[in-house]
Amino acid sequence: MEIVMNRYPAGFTTYMHTHPCGHGLFILKGQMKINEQYFGSNTLIWFPEGCVAEHGATAHEDAEVLLISNKEFSIHYVKDEEEREQLDQGIQPIVSDIGRMPWFYRMASTSGKLFGKKALHLDEETKMQINYMNYPAGFTTEMHAHPCAQGFYILKGQFHSNGKLYGPGTMLWYPEGCIAEHGATAYEDCICLQISNKEQKMLYVRKEYQK
Repeated sequence: MEIVMNRYPAGFTTYMHTHPCGHGLFILKGQMKINEQYFGSNTLIWFPEGCVAEHGATAHEDAEVLLISNKEFSIHYVKDEEEREQLDQGIQPIVSDIGRMPWFYRMASTSGKLFGKKALHLDEETKMQINYMNYPAGFTTEMHAHPCAQGFYILKGQFHSNGKLYGPGTMLWYPEGCIAEHGATAYEDCICLQISNKEQKMLYVRKEYQK
């Protein structure tokens, strides 16, 4: 699994290519042009393994994306139209437009407080997940760990974790087994991407919350 910040300057487009992995581009700023279609910020474009595509910025502005792969990332450029026809299996990118997706609200089992979630991707092969999260002001999880590694990319507001604050543009990574609590500050909601490298489960530290 890899997570990389990429900036595509205005007018830049990759050559036609494919990958031996699945990967997504979460658009942070600007617009992306992908196979002659245009997508704006707060959109996740997921390219399944073997998908043949070209992508880049528009002619008028730079684009910034967070690239997230489900396993080791590499690239194979298509040399000509004949090879493209051989490689192209009709696999299409999967688009998750956050503005068009409804919120799924869950109640924290420990506190009874609600938080919002939009499930952007659940990988069939690795069980990795990408979720768009809204922690409301004052919401903090109980101290816990996970049998997976997971990260948070902060998009809006302040992210509170283990007594420290992190602002927009920060990526926090919690290795498997890391014990932590996290959420929003008392004053504003926090919007973030939650990314795990495999199936997620909650392992609470306090015995009364353990099942």
